Amino acid sequence: MEVIRKIVSADLLSPFIDLPWTRRDIQVELIVIPQVEKTSRKREVSAKSLKGCLKEYANPALWEKEQHAWEDNISEK
Repeated sequence: MEVIRKIVSADLLSPFIDLPWTRRDIQVELIVIPQVEKTSRKREVSAKSLKGCLKEYANPALWEKEQHAWEDNISEK
């Protein structure tokens, strides 16, 4: 990635950038760094392909408790 640095007159930038200086006859350093787009590792997946993706974390011993978890939680409060 190439970075460009150049000393320019503030007059050249004033139409594009609101500079905080009242004097426009000063020299400023302009640094241009290209913005690199980040590539996403996410791939589009359908709901059908998500079926069972968390299966390895399932605990069959807790399945019975899950059936009544809502009722148990409400009755405690």
